[in-house]
Amino acid sequence: MASGVYLIFQNHFSTVLSIQLGLLGLVTGVILENKFSFIKTSVLLTVILGITSLLAIFIISLHDENFLNKIFMNLQIHIDKSLKIYEETGISREKIELIKESFSTALNIIKTSFPAIIFIINFLIVSINLFFSKKILGLEALKLSPFKTWKLRDEFIWIFISCAIMTFLFKYAKFQSGYTIGLNLLIIISTVYLVGGLAITSFFFDKWKVFPFVKVLIYTLAFMQPIFLILIIILGLIDFWFDFRK
Repeated sequence: MASGVYLIFQNHFSTVLSIQLGLLGLVTGVILENKFSFIKTSVLLTVILGITSLLAIFIISLHDENFLNKIFMNLQIHIDKSLKIYEETGISREKIELIKESFSTALNIIKTSFPAIIFIINFLIVSINLFFSKKILGLEALKLSPFKTWKLRDEFIWIFISCAIMTFLFKYAKFQSGYTIGLNLLIIISTVYLVGGLAITSFFFDKWKVFPFVKVLIYTLAFMQPIFLILIIILGLIDFWFDFRK
């Protein structure tokens, strides 16, 4: 059976997408009948699509052990092309080496956190689709509260702490598999707290009546600088203790 599935997926990734979209349609109908909230719907659909994606990759990898390596090799080729472009612009050798090191670090992060990246991408796709479906089609069953009021349940802080401790301990014990699992879980839960931090910033933007153009500029700058994203995640975390919107 696995061989049959592989033959379907091998050169037809559109098949995986078709299966995902089919599941998305079926499950969305069931969820809407139960009148789940926007966030709950997004999370459930993300889990389904994420598991489907990882299952497809697993089945293909059973028959092509170099499948993931080919993906990473393609990324490396694009990185090399980008470095060549930088070299042709006349940038100093020291800066080229710095850029090369940054690209290499980014590629290693992608290799380690590949499952988490899949879940995050699926979450973005699902959320954007649900948002526009709500706005354009007027789905009354999909409950959409103002984003600025959204807050993660308090229990999630212990999940974050547990993932952080697990990641640290497995790294210290040099248990690579455990470290990889812990890191991916930590990245996923951190992304959720990033959303929480953005909800807090949205609350204060509205409270201070910040102009839309300024909002877009600040968000753009935040997503261009990792340090700002970390600060927003921290903002989402410490809201557990300070409750900034009370």
